Amino acid sequence: MAVFLNLQMHWIIGVLVILGLALVVVRRLFFSPLSKFPGPKLAAATILYEAYYDVIKHGQYTFKIKELHKKYGGGYRRLESMRMTNVQAGPIIRISPWELHINDPDYYGVLYSQTSPRNKYSFFCLQFNIPGSVFSTVDHHQHRLRRQPLSPFFSKQSILRLEPTISSMVEKLSSRINEFKRSGQPLPLRLAYAALSTDIVHLYAFNIFSNHLHSQDFSPKWNETITSVTKVTNFMKHSPWLYKVFARLPDSIMSILSPDMVLILDWQNRLRGQVQQTIDEKNANIKITDGLPRTIFQSLLESNLPPEDKTVERLRMEGQLLLGAGSDTVANTLSVTTFYLADNPEKMLKLVRELEKAMPDPNEPARLTLVEQLPYLSAVIQEGLRLSYGVCTRLQRIAPNEVLQFHEWSIPAGTPVGMSSALMHHDESIFPDSYAFIPERWLDQSESARPLDHYMVAFSKGSRSCVGINLAKAELYLTLATVFRRYKVELFDTVRERDVDLKHDNFLPFPSHKSRGIRAIFK
Repeated sequence: MAVFLNLQMHWIIGVLVILGLALVVVRRLFFSPLSKFPGPKLAAATILYEAYYDVIKHGQYTFKIKELHKKYGGGYRRLESMRMTNVQAGPIIRISPWELHINDPDYYGVLYSQTSPRNKYSFFCLQFNIPGSVFSTVDHHQHRLRRQPLSPFFSKQSILRLEPTISSMVEKLSSRINEFKRSGQPLPLRLAYAALSTDIVHLYAFNIFSNHLHSQDFSPKWNETITSVTKVTNFMKHSPWLYKVFARLPDSIMSILSPDMVLILDWQNRLRGQVQQTIDEKNANIKITDGLPRTIFQSLLESNLPPEDKTVERLRMEGQLLLGAGSDTVANTLSVTTFYLADNPEKMLKLVRELEKAMPDPNEPARLTLVEQLPYLSAVIQEGLRLSYGVCTRLQRIAPNEVLQFHEWSIPAGTPVGMSSALMHHDESIFPDSYAFIPERWLDQSESARPLDHYMVAFSKGSRSCVGINLAKAELYLTLATVFRRYKVELFDTVRERDVDLKHDNFLPFPSHKSRGIRAIFK
């Protein structure tokens, strides 16, 4: 009798669970404020739809979203500058139980507003395990408070003062390129450029010389660490609670479960040590004489931020953001731009001639105020940014107290809505032959059309755009001007489809799993 009752109880519980899940699905499909928006029913019913493309298919949801826009778009037509333009992709779709995605470049400025409050989506932010960082701060007002003491360090004036430091690092890179030139060995571009950008931002943040450029092989473990951070995000987005579990496990077990997570946890521990060192130096009033006169973290500690925003753990998160974002995105853009120039000799020659005219002495360090004025170099950098995307995944914004109007659609306040640079930068109505490297498109713009800069979103836009845009552009200008003024670059065993094209959206763009990296011979 007891066994029978036990079985009956399990059966009842099972039925109740199934009914509960059915009610949730019915509510999401038919009674949700988002039920009126087009999109696959399975995506509206469960987040597992997104998880399948994120985790099982290894970062394919961006590409699936592109397909869904075409499937559910029909014959949508977009009004653009007094003319009608046929657009194959649908403008708005529902891609999860709670999230919408828009594929209309002219709406970007509304969603990513400079003036109206925009929150972030906590589901998206938790995947990085840095909730206290500026990037992952959900609330608009708290974000403004945390960003305020950072902004002066990334102003145009501050970057001009930092130029000698950037130039010295570029000269170190040049000396390393000379070594490869003499040996005839191919240079792994991503590793070399990541060493450059990391050394710069590390010194600026902590007054610590990371010396990746001095490493014989450009510190591949550092590059592996940053790669690990992005590789795990698609999985951790759906189970962020695992971060706390992993942090409590012994290294011996973690090395078996996830070698990537071991690298991340080790990096976080080192960052805590560097933050603590900065705090100790401030408390002891120690003056650093062999580095920068003032660093980002020294200023954060002396700012008007509340005490809870000056803890070691909160500042560790900010450090992880600055070093991660400040190294890999710049390195990727430099690598991709170098590839496309070497792969298009006529365009590389056009740039070289412009640089020769502006910089008669190739051994003279490039000057930022000079190279920024070079039209073809500027066009090359814009095209390189377009094809390297910055962050390739969708970046959601939430209008907390405002019903957004998108054509005939009213988007309820508090709804996460995303747009993607990887889709924006390949809109054929704006960038014809969008997968081709054509710097001239930035020079030969029609006066009647909206400037292409309006559609360049590698740094995002609005009040929550990338704070480091001026630093990143300074590195791009000084590095590319130096490299292509001094060297002839030839590709080595590099195939665009395998080593360059975006094949996996792991927050940052990744090529095929078969990629051997972008490599080049310098002469």
